[in-house]
Amino acid sequence: MNEFQRRLVLRYDPGQFTFRHFDVIASDEELYALARQLNSLQEDEVKQIVKVQVLQLR
Repeated sequence: MNEFQRRLVLRYDPGQFTFRHFDVIASDEELYALARQLNSLQEDEVKQIVKVQVLQLR
């Protein structure tokens, strides 16, 4: 299996924001830091940060 796509999802109550275009070599820690920085610009506090990986079967 190969990783086909990654997404970073910031979930709020209600709603969510999804980000798809970021450096593919970014670590989980860097993605978490990015999510926290993005949330710092929001009025509402993020309820959940999710990394979604879409795998491609060959």
